[in-house]
Amino acid sequence: MSRACLAFILIGFISSPKPAKVGRLDHPAIQEASGMVKSRRHPGIFWVLNDSGNAPTIFAVRADGSLAREFPFNAINIDWESIAIDDSGRLYIGDIGNNDGRLPIRAIHRIAEPDPNKPAFGKVAIDRTTYYRFAPEDRFDAEALVIDGEKALTVAKRFDKRLADVFELKLKATSIFEPILPKRTGTLEEFREPVTGADLSRDGKRLAVCSYEVARVYERKNANDWRLIETFRFKGLGREGIEAIAWDGDDLILAGENRGVFRLNRKKLKERPRL
Repeated sequence: MSRACLAFILIGFISSPKPAKVGRLDHPAIQEASGMVKSRRHPGIFWVLNDSGNAPTIFAVRADGSLAREFPFNAINIDWESIAIDDSGRLYIGDIGNNDGRLPIRAIHRIAEPDPNKPAFGKVAIDRTTYYRFAPEDRFDAEALVIDGEKALTVAKRFDKRLADVFELKLKATSIFEPILPKRTGTLEEFREPVTGADLSRDGKRLAVCSYEVARVYERKNANDWRLIETFRFKGLGREGIEAIAWDGDDLILAGENRGVFRLNRKKLKERPRL
């Protein structure tokens, strides 16, 4: 087989879809959605938060981006970058951003999931915070957080084309004076772009990870080993850089920098098989 023919076949395995735009985060207070996750208790609800420089508020939105409810939060938004969920009705606010590695300690706040069908009364209370520090040689930035049982997984955001590192840390109450050290568990195959978001499927078997113009889906081989099964490269999004990704059944919901909300119907798109 000629190289040209082989290249043509390989290119055909890579999906380059234009995700369907399904709405917009039109609430004025949602200035820059940096994280999104689907509720497991309230049908049709997704939780969204803003990046640094915005008020410490979480937003319940519908799949089209319209606002259902907003809830002020009793913490400082230093650099909120991700929001995650568990099966026990709790949300996790990832204050995990660390531009240029300036911050020595980062935090993950746990709260009880509010009820978006009821008005907010006062500020949402934190019931536990996990503080973590960095190894001296690697103060990494991160915008991706998922909950995997009793631990959190975060993915380093790199700009030097290295494979994305995955770190885990045990979720427990820690003091800012005694932060824990994340453990590096491996890398994500082929992911050399800056990671801007991630979400773990409810069954814990599939990890979706995004950058500004690409998303990849990984399948769990064992506790700390992920196998790449799909790559989606985005075309035609204009100024929209993807900042957040969330599972919705077998589909993926994407949120862009310019407030757009998009849906990737994976069943209708080509998959990239492992060769």
